[in-house]
Amino acid sequence: MDASQPLSAFQTRTCRRIATIVFAFTLTAGLMFTLSPYAPEKYLQRMAGTASDTFKTSLIPHSFKTSLIPHCGDFTGSDEIWAASQTKYQNLRDDKFTIALQTYRRPKELNDTLSNLLSEEIPSLIKVVVVWNDVDNAPPPNYKSKHGVSVRYRQSKQNSLNQKLWPDPAYETQAIFLSDDDIYYKPKDLEFVFQTWRKFGRRRMTGGFTRCADRDADGRWTYTLCSTNEDHNYYNMILSGLAFTHISFMDYYFSQDDVPQKIRAYVDEHFNCEDIALNFITSLMTGEGPLLVKGRDSYVSAVPKVGISTKPGHGEARSKCLNDYYDMFGCMPLVNETSHIELGVILS
Repeated sequence: MDASQPLSAFQTRTCRRIATIVFAFTLTAGLMFTLSPYAPEKYLQRMAGTASDTFKTSLIPHSFKTSLIPHCGDFTGSDEIWAASQTKYQNLRDDKFTIALQTYRRPKELNDTLSNLLSEEIPSLIKVVVVWNDVDNAPPPNYKSKHGVSVRYRQSKQNSLNQKLWPDPAYETQAIFLSDDDIYYKPKDLEFVFQTWRKFGRRRMTGGFTRCADRDADGRWTYTLCSTNEDHNYYNMILSGLAFTHISFMDYYFSQDDVPQKIRAYVDEHFNCEDIALNFITSLMTGEGPLLVKGRDSYVSAVPKVGISTKPGHGEARSKCLNDYYDMFGCMPLVNETSHIELGVILS
C-alpha cells in the first residue's frame, strides 16, 4: 500500500467535517436572516421619532409574504386567520388592479369621477366596482368603457362604510384601489401609483391622502392634517379615499377575529373611521408605515358641500376613533413615515 493513502483518507475525513460545519452554520444563519423580520420587537414599534425606510419593501418578493401577528397589548389576533387571508388570494393577478369606488346619492360627483378615470387608457386597470350604498334605489346598469374597462355596480345590503372594504369574491386582482366618489388621481398618475405599489407598497397603505395621529400633553391621540413645520415632518396614515391596499388586509378586516368584529360594529355605530381602522390593521400586521405617492399632477378633489367630512365636530370624532381603537388594540400600531415617491422626481 502506498504511504500517501492514509494521509488522503485523513484529508478526506477532515474536509467532510469542515463542509458539514460550514453547511450547518450557513443553514442556521439563513434561518435567522429569514425569520428576523418577523421578530415581535420589529412589529411593536411605538410612535417614535425615527422614520421607517420607504425603500426597504423593495426587498420583498412579489408574492405577498406571510407574517405573524404580534401580541399588541389587549389585541387578540389569530395567526391562522391572517395566514389564511394571504394564502386565499395568492393566485389572483398581481399585474392588474381593481378600483372599489364607494358612493351614496351623489350622481354628479360619481359621474365626474368615472368620466375622468375612464377618459384615458390605464393599462393595468381591468375593472371598476362601484360600491352603491343607496339601498333604496337601484344602481345604473353595468357597462364597459371605450378602453375596455368593465364598470360593475354592486348594491350594498346596507348603507355602511364597511362595504368598500368588503373583499368581494368576484375580485380578480390582489391590488384594490380604494376610492371615494369625489377624489381621484389622473389616469397616467394612477398607473404610476399602481406600479409603485407593486414595487414598494404591498405591505402598506399606499396613496396620496395623508393624515396624522399625534399625542397631546395629556397622552390622548389627536387626528390632524399633518403639520409641515420642521418639528413635524411625518405622516402615519394614508386614507382609503385614495389608496391601494392588498386584498388580504380587507379579508382580515372582515374576519371573525375579535377586534375586527368590534371595529366593524364601531364603524356602523359611528358611521366613520373605517379608513383609520384599516391603517391600524395594516401597520399592525406588517410593522410598516404607509407610503405617500404623488403623481405628476395633484390629485383632484371635488369636496361637496354636504358630506361626512364637512360636518361640525368631524375632527373631534376622528380623534375619538383614534383613542377608542388604541384602547381596542391595547397599543398604537401606526408607524411614522417621512419618505414619499413622486413621479418625475429623481431621489438621490
